[in-house]
Amino acid sequence: MKKKYVNLTISIIIFLFLFEILTHSSSIVETVYKSTSIWFYNIVPTILPIYIVVDLLLNYNAIYYLSKFFGKFMERFFKLKKETAFVFLLSIISGFPSNSKYLKNLLDDNVINQEEASKLLCMTHFSNPLFIIESIGVSFLHDKKIGLIILIAHYLTNVLIGFMNRNYYVNLNQEKNITQKKKKSFINSLTDSIYNTIKILFLLYGIITFFMIVTTIIRENLPFSNNIISILCGLLEMTQGIFYVNSLTIPITIKAILITFFISFGGLSIHMQVFSILKDYKLHYKDYFLARIIHGLIASSLVFLILYFM
Repeated sequence: MKKKYVNLTISIIIFLFLFEILTHSSSIVETVYKSTSIWFYNIVPTILPIYIVVDLLLNYNAIYYLSKFFGKFMERFFKLKKETAFVFLLSIISGFPSNSKYLKNLLDDNVINQEEASKLLCMTHFSNPLFIIESIGVSFLHDKKIGLIILIAHYLTNVLIGFMNRNYYVNLNQEKNITQKKKKSFINSLTDSIYNTIKILFLLYGIITFFMIVTTIIRENLPFSNNIISILCGLLEMTQGIFYVNSLTIPITIKAILITFFISFGGLSIHMQVFSILKDYKLHYKDYFLARIIHGLIASSLVFLILYFM
């Protein structure tokens, strides 16, 4: 009976969305154009080459080499297997939702189990460094120094979360033996990498577009102030929230704090992107969600303190 009412509620909400799409078609179409532009000009250029290169690195034993040189740090500091250094280091470079793709590679190869993947997922929520410094610091806030402060607070908090969770899901005694054996020819590996990357990119495009439509409907229908609408949109879709906050007439310090929280929380759009890529595995979303809230609170507090005492 409970499931029946849940399905009915979801159906009603979907019908209301359909009504909004039909009655406000011009704003919805404009939103789809905007999401397409964000996807094509921001997501594709940063994710497409990185995903392809990472798949090629996997084919040529990148996990083996990275675990050999950086594995001890993961083992001693976070109590994770040496092989997880691969996910941690590449997530710093490429940003979310790339971390979920790298985790999926390790899960597919049985290098780590689902408990370890959940733990690692909580501490590899890194935003792309170029996005924070250039897009947010330079383009939005017009202060590269603030962008750098946001980057440092965002990254340090991820490391802190990993250290706080170091005693959860410890499984160091069952390491996977990574051998230096090439799995595929270069041509086959390249072809498979391109195909898999394109599938993921279109999945991300659909999720981004859906949540941007949701934020547009919220903005046009809820009788809240622009400040409240901006926060709601940021919790749903990070990019939209950052755009709306930047347009508010509030002090730049408040903008930096809110933007830091949005990046560290990620927005439900990012959450869905991550778990859509990992849909074949039952990871702990509750742990991930809680880690994102803690991440947002600590990182934004650090930004406030640094800017206050500067």
